[in-house]
Amino acid sequence: MIARLLHRLLFTLALVAGADLVLFATLDSGLLGDQAIKQVGAKASSTDIGYARVRLGVFEQFEPAAIRLQMLHAERSQRMSLQCDDGILSLVAADGTVLRQVPLQGTVGDISMHMVTWSGEGWQIQAFSTTDAKALPASGLATALNGLSTRLPAGEAATMSWAKATPISKRFLTSFWSLLRFDFGYDRDGRLVSEQLSQRGGRSLMISLPAFALTMVLAIGLACTASGKRRRWDKRLQIIAALVMSVSSLAWILFLRQWFTFDLDWFPLRPWSDPILPLLILPILIWVYLSVWPDYLLYRSIVQQRASEGWLRAARARGISTPRLLWRHLLPNLAAPIASLLAVTLPFLVLGSLLLEHIFDIPGLGGSLLEAVEQHDVNILRALTFLFAIGYLMAQWLGEVIASSCDPRLRGAS
Repeated sequence: MIARLLHRLLFTLALVAGADLVLFATLDSGLLGDQAIKQVGAKASSTDIGYARVRLGVFEQFEPAAIRLQMLHAERSQRMSLQCDDGILSLVAADGTVLRQVPLQGTVGDISMHMVTWSGEGWQIQAFSTTDAKALPASGLATALNGLSTRLPAGEAATMSWAKATPISKRFLTSFWSLLRFDFGYDRDGRLVSEQLSQRGGRSLMISLPAFALTMVLAIGLACTASGKRRRWDKRLQIIAALVMSVSSLAWILFLRQWFTFDLDWFPLRPWSDPILPLLILPILIWVYLSVWPDYLLYRSIVQQRASEGWLRAARARGISTPRLLWRHLLPNLAAPIASLLAVTLPFLVLGSLLLEHIFDIPGLGGSLLEAVEQHDVNILRALTFLFAIGYLMAQWLGEVIASSCDPRLRGAS
């Protein structure tokens, strides 16, 4: 028993670590661009981008104003910028001409002293390093300027940032350890991710759980009815299922919303606010209407497979009534395969209401995922990936427990 629990615990850690590694390689490694720039925008200042990199864990240490600069005696139309390439700091004019260069060697104080000598026809740079940053290695200036440039407006003050990059291995291990402690950090707006997910997740579950339960009961009931004495209903239900499933879910949602809210005026359509129960009834009913037919076809195949087995035919030949045959024999034998199917379905319940949440303006977890993708909010994406992985494992183990308790033949394999 202990060995099996330990094995499952190690499997859980391996799965979560693998999911986090894939997400880390996709978002944090730069394969999809600089996430900090995507969050704050390409036109943001280097200081704002630096703080975003600190928040994302890219920078271990950050000094926003390591060197203070000012362009003197320059014309307003004359624009210059500081850029770094291959460890060389360059002063570049607006037309791309390189005016001055200095290797980023020594300390920040050495670089600022060297920049004081930069001058030309009609312009001069005044630079000095702050006390806290004077002794820092000059290579940190290149780290802070990675992919950026510092503009030097004529007659205005500017700053150069300094940063120390966090090693990739440390970034991954730190993020993974935070996930194990359910510490998801802050989103791009400075709000706790855990609070955002708990609030939005609760709203999504208020739709998905009752809709899922009603769908499962109704689909199993229809499948059992169609496989019993009322087999004439089987063909009719299949035709209805084909007709419903042949129309886009989006079209059904829009049509039913228009019909029930505007034409019949049976349900309210307003922004999310108290009382919330009237706002949930129609999305739940639409979910059940759209989900019951594919579930019916799936459960129908399982029921017909069980109903054609010899032991059930023998029980029917002995004259056992249909209700008793259903409740005492058929349904208990359906528990194991249905539990296995539900184990795969349960983790996606929260996201199943994504379309309904968007159309009915419900601030649920599906909308949070879309916003995180659009805004490149890495912490929310990492938290959702972790929770989905844990939810999948928990649902899988729950399905195994239910299946093994209903079918003794599976107990040795669970």
